[in-house]
Amino acid sequence: MLKSYRKDYQKIVMGILSFVPQLHDVERVRDEIAWSLQQGYHIYLWHNADEDHFTGVAIIQEGDNYVLVRWLSFTPSERSGRNVYGMLTAIAQLFPRKRVMGTFNTQPLITNWERETDE
Repeated sequence: MLKSYRKDYQKIVMGILSFVPQLHDVERVRDEIAWSLQQGYHIYLWHNADEDHFTGVAIIQEGDNYVLVRWLSFTPSERSGRNVYGMLTAIAQLFPRKRVMGTFNTQPLITNWERETDE
């Protein structure tokens, strides 16, 4: 289930985003979160209800007809297709009239998700 970012989730978001190779440095992660919030992007956490903890993070840029998944990261043990596709499906349901798109880094995941789910 998706949960909207709150300030008290900052350390969790930083930890999960640090698994992205481009965001491995703590200062880079902190700057990316601050910049994303300043730009008005949405930050969502993926909550694993079975284990009652957060396992993923997505940073979303909302446009008129699209949502752009700028960053998508999961803890190493939760990088299964089920979790990734579950989060992308939840994002699509949150923005039902908009196309889910990706960056160079996230588009391959979105393409595979579209093939699997026929979204």
